[in-house]
Amino acid sequence: MEIKNDNDIRLWFRIKSIDKKIKKLGKIGSNNFDWLTWEDLNDESANLFSQLSFMREITKTLKNKYD
Repeated sequence: MEIKNDNDIRLWFRIKSIDKKIKKLGKIGSNNFDWLTWEDLNDESANLFSQLSFMREITKTLKNKYD
């Protein structure tokens, strides 16, 4: 992954913070595992990941190709 600007750095740290929260939930399927929290955190992480500049470039390229 390529970090190109300050916004990417900010997003990357937020993604890493969410990853730590996911790891704190424990093993998937364990007794006290909270599926709803896990799903919310994964959705948030994916949303932030899609905002990274390299993902925006990929999206723009694909859009231009198929428009």
